[in-house]
Amino acid sequence: MRNGKSSGWLLCLFIAILATGCSRSSGKPRVAFVSNNAHGFWTYAERGCEKAAKEMDVELAFRRPSENTSVAQQNIINDLLVTGVKGIAISPNDASNLQDFLRNKVSSKIPLVTQDNDVPDPSVRRCYIGTHNYRAGQAAGALVERAMPGGGKIAIFVGQMDAPNAVERRQGLLDYLAGRHQKEIGDKTPPDAADVTFGKYTLVTTKTDEGQENNCLQKAQELLRKEPDVACLIGLWEYNPPALLRAVRGSQSKPKIVAFDENFQTLEGIQSGEIAGTVVQNPFLFGYESIKILAGLAKGDESVLKNRKDMDDKNRIYIPHRVIVKTPGKEKIGDSETLDVEVFFPEVKKLRGDIK
Repeated sequence: MRNGKSSGWLLCLFIAILATGCSRSSGKPRVAFVSNNAHGFWTYAERGCEKAAKEMDVELAFRRPSENTSVAQQNIINDLLVTGVKGIAISPNDASNLQDFLRNKVSSKIPLVTQDNDVPDPSVRRCYIGTHNYRAGQAAGALVERAMPGGGKIAIFVGQMDAPNAVERRQGLLDYLAGRHQKEIGDKTPPDAADVTFGKYTLVTTKTDEGQENNCLQKAQELLRKEPDVACLIGLWEYNPPALLRAVRGSQSKPKIVAFDENFQTLEGIQSGEIAGTVVQNPFLFGYESIKILAGLAKGDESVLKNRKDMDDKNRIYIPHRVIVKTPGKEKIGDSETLDVEVFFPEVKKLRGDIK
C-alpha cells in the first residue's frame, strides 16, 4: 500500500511538472545547442544562436556541460528530449563513443547537427558546421614557422586527444612543419609521440589537461622546468594560450607562444608581443548557422540544407578560419586571411557584447 501511495504521488508530481513546462512554453518549436565545455569560446556561439532563434522565430535552449565528458552531454540531451526539443546541435566529446547514443537516441527521432567536432559516420547527423580543423592546424604550423624560422623544440597543449578537432589541428600543424602541405588529413602521429622530428622542428611532447586551464598551467610550468630549451609552446584550445602565457611569465626561459581562438587574454598577449599569433575560428557562425538549419528542419523546411551551395558530399559546411597577428601589413600566413590584432580585437568585443 505504501509503495502504491508513493507511486501515485510521484505520478501526480510528474504530471504537474509537465503541465508547468507546457504553460511556460511559447508555442514555438524548441531547438537546442550543446557545447563540449563551459569555456568562454562558446559565448560567441551563444550570441549567434540567439540571433538565429530571433530571426527564425524559435525557442532556444543553450547548454554547456559542467564536465568535459560525453556522459555529461548525454545527461543534457536526455533532459532536452523530455522537454520536447525539435532539433539538437552538439559538439560531441569523445565522438566515437558518443556516436551510437546520438544515432539511437537523437537522430532517429529529431534532426541532429554536429558543430565544432564531427562524428566519424556522417549518416548520424544532418550536417556538420565548423572549422576545417586540419587546415586550421596548418595555419598554426605557419605561425610556428614565422615565429621561429630556424626551427627548434616545440610542445603542444590541448584538452583531450580523443576529440576530432584536437587530432586534426595537431596533425595539420605537424604536417605543415614536416613540409606536407596537403589539404586533407592522412596518417596520424600517435598522441604520445615524443622527441620526433618534423622538418626543422622537434616535437618534445603533447600535453593534455582534461579541459582544465589550471592543469594546463601546471603542466606547462613543469615542462619549462624540465625542458628549458623548448622554443615554442602551442595551445590548441581556447583556454590553453592564456595558461601558457602565465607559465612563460613566471619562467626564466621565454619560448614563443602560438595560440588558437580569440580569448581576450590571448589577444592582449599578441598586442604586448608575448604571443606570436592565433588562429581564430568563427563560433558566432557555428551557433547562427546551426540554429538556422535546425529551425528550418523543425518546421519541415528541407531547403535549408538542399539549397546550400557551400556543403560538400559529406554534408560538411566549413566556416573559414583566420590568423591574427601584430602588424601584419600585407603579409599572408599560409593560405589564411591574416588580420591585425588592433582591427580584430574590437570586432570580437562588439560581437560578444563587451562594447556597443
